[in-house]
Amino acid sequence: MKNFFIIPVVLLLTSCTSNKTEYVIGVGDRIHHDDFEYSVSNYMVSRFLKNGTDTLKANGMFYVVTFRVENRARRVGHNWDNNIGYIIDEHGSKYDNLPKVQQFLEKSHPFGYIDKYNTPAGASDSTYLAFDLPFTVTRPFLMVRGETLMGDVFNSGKFRKVMIRLF
Repeated sequence: MKNFFIIPVVLLLTSCTSNKTEYVIGVGDRIHHDDFEYSVSNYMVSRFLKNGTDTLKANGMFYVVTFRVENRARRVGHNWDNNIGYIIDEHGSKYDNLPKVQQFLEKSHPFGYIDKYNTPAGASDSTYLAFDLPFTVTRPFLMVRGETLMGDVFNSGKFRKVMIRLF
């Protein structure tokens, strides 16, 4: 009879544990989201950006991230936009992509800026994502947003917990 109560207690305790597991990967590694993979191939940190005589100065430091989406699906396109990625720091503060900085970058280093993407099955797309982080941020990580899809059910949406180290 005692063994009968042990099993429910163990199940209850394991269900109450925090689901805050985070996974840290590096530049070049991939975040898997259903049939799609996200990666950062490079990033740059700068106090300002130049385009000829125009200069865009950061409030803190610009982080410009080369972001790539690979669609490994056989039939379905992947719709995404420039808000897919965000940066989180060591204190949990979040920083969103800045389209105005992306548009400034497009003038100096054309990369094909658009607001929304539809990456066809079997194809890939890349863009620059741009962030202005305070000087106090020393451990920034890029993370991605997205809806839970069929392939994410068995790993509880792990793609939302993966962090790409940008330091």
